[in-house]
Amino acid sequence: MHRSFKQLGFIDRMVGPGKSRSDEFFRAVDRVVDWKPIEERLNVIYSSRMGAPSFSPILMYKALLIQRWYNLSDPELEDALNDRKSFARFVGLPLDRAGPDHSTVSRFRTQLIKQGLMEPLLAALRDQIEAAGLILKQGTLMDATFVPSAARPPSAPRKAKPQDAKTDNPAAGEATEAREPPPDPFKSGKQSRRDPDARWGKKGKVACFGHKLHLAVDDEHRIIRKHYLTAANVNDCEMGPDLIVPDGGAHYADKGYSSQSMREALAAQGLANGVMRLGTKHYPLRPADRRRNRILTGLRSAVEGVFGEMKTRLGFSRARYLGSIKVQLECDLVVFTFNLKTFTLAR
Repeated sequence: MHRSFKQLGFIDRMVGPGKSRSDEFFRAVDRVVDWKPIEERLNVIYSSRMGAPSFSPILMYKALLIQRWYNLSDPELEDALNDRKSFARFVGLPLDRAGPDHSTVSRFRTQLIKQGLMEPLLAALRDQIEAAGLILKQGTLMDATFVPSAARPPSAPRKAKPQDAKTDNPAAGEATEAREPPPDPFKSGKQSRRDPDARWGKKGKVACFGHKLHLAVDDEHRIIRKHYLTAANVNDCEMGPDLIVPDGGAHYADKGYSSQSMREALAAQGLANGVMRLGTKHYPLRPADRRRNRILTGLRSAVEGVFGEMKTRLGFSRARYLGSIKVQLECDLVVFTFNLKTFTLAR
């Protein structure tokens, strides 16, 4: 049973429509998006006829979108829904009613995970974007970026004190070494007890403890068509074949995706290979390959702007939660809000 706020209250009628920039943006979102298929997928949450009426799932989901657009914590979102009229109007909350508190928001996110709803929600939005003709399928940009863990990186282990090399019984020393237990990944600094799913990863001279976000983006309107979240130590070339979009046209990527499996996967789909070539010590790049790489660098650089907006505008410069399951949900919401905003501005 859900609380119904279909009729405007007296205060809403007195105040009238908002004129702030937030109001204008939210009205633009409502003009381009059909919320009905999204609401139908959400209605499996809190559908019991027993108990007190709950906030409608679409109201709660829109609140999560606001949280990502404005980079708010749960308590900040609670205050904003009760304080900012534009936020209340967008989610469908009457101005004379109190919004959901921060614990209700947290429980709703848990329900999204339990019900496995983010994948169908993302698909429903992509269907609307594709129907509007914003995915041209002429080219796909692939890249990955680190997402630092919400936990502090594990400290490096302390070096053991050197043992005295002199011993009266060498055989006893060998037996002691044989009895040493295997190294503990937590004590060795490779894993964190607070976030055991996070790992150390390195790209060039940059090291990061956390996760890695892999994207496949349409090169015309920067719509995210595929995304995966992995541990930070997963190489880009491992995820390359999974990121291929069969109808995505030529695929452009940096040297990290150069591999035999990537070339074979693109050839199997009949797609043009725009992956930059990687030279080695024994097989350096030829001048023609270097010129090709310079051209491809300009073609694939637009994907950096997608990561920049995700980190600076949507607050995904660092994971907010612990554990890969919760970070995956956060990642899905960031992708949804990014595509929704891009869809709105493109129309």
